[in-house]
Amino acid sequence: MKGFKLTLIALAAVVTLTHFVAPAMAGEHNQQGVHWLTYQQGLEKQRELKKPMLLLFHLSYCYRCKNMERKVYEDSKVINFVNQHFIPVVVDLDKQKQTAKLFEVNYTPTHIFIAPDGSTVLREKDVIAKSRFERMLKYVAEGKYKTMTFESYEKSPF
Repeated sequence: MKGFKLTLIALAAVVTLTHFVAPAMAGEHNQQGVHWLTYQQGLEKQRELKKPMLLLFHLSYCYRCKNMERKVYEDSKVINFVNQHFIPVVVDLDKQKQTAKLFEVNYTPTHIFIAPDGSTVLREKDVIAKSRFERMLKYVAEGKYKTMTFESYEKSPF
C-alpha cells in the first residue's frame, strides 16, 4: 500500500510539472523556447513589427512533429534566430481547422514562411533537417526571396 501511495504521489508530481513547467505551444512564452503565438496574435504582431511570419502547422500527437521539435526547435541557435527574426505562429490542425483550411494544410508538420507583405515565401511539409531549416530561416530573414529562389540560394556558397 505504501508503494502504491508513493507511485501516485510521483505520478501527480510528473503531471503537475508537465502541466506547469513544460513548454507551451501557443500563447505562452517560455524563456528557453520559441515564443509561439496563435495565428490571430501573429497577424497583429506582423502588422505592428513588419517581420516575416513562420507558421508551424502541427498536431499534439504527431510523431513527426515531436521529431521536428526534438531535432530542430529545441536547439538554442534555432530558438534565438526564430525569436529574433520571425513572428512564430503555431497552428494545431485539430483546434484551428479554419486556419488550416485557409492555408490548404492537411499534413503535419507543415512550415509556411510569410513575408511582411503577406505573401507566401516558402512552404515545406514533413520533418526538415536542422541544417536545411537554418538555411530556410536565413533565406527568409535576409530577404533573399526577393531576388532568388530557395533552390538557387541552397546552391550558393553563402
